[in-house]
Amino acid sequence: MSKENPRVVVHVEDVTKCFSGIVVFDHVSFDLLAGEIHCLVGENGAGKSTFIKILSGAYVPDGGRVWIDGCEVKHFDPDMLKQMGVQTIYQNQFLMPDLSVAENVFMGDYVTSKTGFMNYKKLVKKAAEILDQTGVKIDPTKRLGDLDITERQTVQIARALAQEAKILILDEPTASYGKKEKTTLLALVKSVAARGIGVIYISHHLDEVFELADRVTVLRDGKKISCYTRDEITEPCLIRDMVGRDMCMFYNREEVEKGTGLLEVRDLYKKDYLKKTSFSVRRGEILGIGGMVGSGRSEMASVLFGATAADSGSVTIDGKDITAKDPNTAIKNGICLITEDRQQTGMFLDHSVGWNFVSATINKRKGFLLHQQKENKILKDYINKIRIKTQGPDQEIRFLSGGNQQKVVLAKWLHTNAEVIIFDEPTRGIDIGAKEDVYKLMLDLAKEGKFIIMISSDMPELIAMSDRVAVMKDKKMVAELSGAEINEETILAVSIGG
Repeated sequence: MSKENPRVVVHVEDVTKCFSGIVVFDHVSFDLLAGEIHCLVGENGAGKSTFIKILSGAYVPDGGRVWIDGCEVKHFDPDMLKQMGVQTIYQNQFLMPDLSVAENVFMGDYVTSKTGFMNYKKLVKKAAEILDQTGVKIDPTKRLGDLDITERQTVQIARALAQEAKILILDEPTASYGKKEKTTLLALVKSVAARGIGVIYISHHLDEVFELADRVTVLRDGKKISCYTRDEITEPCLIRDMVGRDMCMFYNREEVEKGTGLLEVRDLYKKDYLKKTSFSVRRGEILGIGGMVGSGRSEMASVLFGATAADSGSVTIDGKDITAKDPNTAIKNGICLITEDRQQTGMFLDHSVGWNFVSATINKRKGFLLHQQKENKILKDYINKIRIKTQGPDQEIRFLSGGNQQKVVLAKWLHTNAEVIIFDEPTRGIDIGAKEDVYKLMLDLAKEGKFIIMISSDMPELIAMSDRVAVMKDKKMVAELSGAEINEETILAVSIGG
């Protein structure tokens, strides 16, 4: 942050936003200084997404006033806010994978020749100059789809720099990152702030908040609860303010008695996708799957679920073959997969909560008619059980917060009464309070005697929730840990080949 009298680049005064008569953002005031990293934290549904959509011009506030770099915003329009210097990078990256890095950096603002055609050579040169400012070496002529996730995020930040951003808003930028990628991104954010750009950084990961924040503002239920300077921030205070009560950061799970049934995966294999993989899970057991990003964890889940058909191998429960050749077969055989990318592969964004809830059970029904009243009653039971914040079955799922979307996806699969439940990053993008709901739900399923496989990059989650941990590396399982072996040092050592 600038040392002497930094200018205020964002000033929000008493802003309110309502949907269908419901107040979702309640008289909030906020400011951001040039060169400052101001972190925004809160549970899903706290109002963070509403706030950044107001600052980005996607939503028009119903009350209050907003100033950007000293100028009051009179018309809330995305193009207008961009012209004023606001650049927002959302969780889901809006890039063109088949175009070059340079073309993505200057998307919609290409360098042209006298004849009006794009001057690609000059475009590449200008893109290289912008990319040099990030400190991450990327070839501007490279196809964007060939970059890794950190490099793609860097291109988005370079794009913001190219448009002379005064304010950069980052929404959960490390949601899909491993430790190395996260370190690179955090260093890049610091370098952006050092250039005098004000950064609003939204994250559920408190370790990132402690590393980056000059100040932290906490939102809860659409209200501003507190604002702390770097020297005032403590974990207990942030967690208490976020959830409204004191809470331990680490979930202390109870032990669940294991059943006699056995799920066995034997030599499951897909050429160039998954090497021969074998493991077993007992009824009532939670088998954690660890490993670095790209180790093959999600690929294994995809083959197990039949989304990617195996070339060979088998899956059995007590000797009965339930190997899935496609997702429909998997569902009929009692296997479900809660994917890591809920928006792309877990739900129908343009449909209602009710439709998403029944979507996995339609093919199991006799006849073509849905008993809507009966289904809605069951859905309402799940809404109460796992505390889904929604206006009801008819609300479009796109208008729910990320954590509540995840809960609807969970409810959808639980409605299938599956025996084998695969959780791929079950709490990614979910706040601390919602995590506890998911953990309790997993334990309830274990008590019912389900076979649970949990893939997670969250080390405390993996350690706290798993009865055993299988570690993957280079698209195969390389170790199985139990008891005292389940600790961060051992899991990390095996994951990187130690």
